[in-house]
Amino acid sequence: MPTKPKFSFYLTMFAIIIVTMLMHELTHVMVGTALGYDMYFTLTKAGVIEGGWRSDLDYAIVSIAGPIFTAAMGLVGAWLAISKRMALGYELIFVAFMQRFLAMVMSGLFIPNDEARVSLFLGLDWWVVPLMFVLPLLALTIWSRRVMKYGLLVNFLCYLTASAAFTVMVFFDGQMVGFTGPSIVDPLLPEQVRYGV
Repeated sequence: MPTKPKFSFYLTMFAIIIVTMLMHELTHVMVGTALGYDMYFTLTKAGVIEGGWRSDLDYAIVSIAGPIFTAAMGLVGAWLAISKRMALGYELIFVAFMQRFLAMVMSGLFIPNDEARVSLFLGLDWWVVPLMFVLPLLALTIWSRRVMKYGLLVNFLCYLTASAAFTVMVFFDGQMVGFTGPSIVDPLLPEQVRYGV
């Protein structure tokens, strides 16, 4: 019989998305800083404060750092769900899959995102490296779902929760489609990267 989580399950998932999206961007910053760059980040993106990348390799390394964090989070989540039957584990793997899947979709529709940039750097089609992240995360999500006995309704509600959280982050970062306005964190950013400067 399918398991039906409480409402708090979805509230926790919403919070996990907010926190892990920030941690994803912070991972880009930490790796960029380790490579000697002055970095900044907002709710949904990270970059160099001034100048550019010294090499395409540096850009690729910083680009892949965020997805590696997200995938690692997903692996931990899958382990918690499959071996410990923890709801938190399913939340983590579902969020990791959704983040990388939506990034892949955005790469196909607009400009190359993290993994897609690495694909192009390696001379591959843009979708190759994204699929290398998305397919294992999808398989682990399905496996975790079966172990946790979550039905279609639970997964649909997880999808709605994830969509709402991603929309909130993108909106407050000024990155909605057709709008490139200021991020809510714009006043905290270095002057060189503030909106309209």
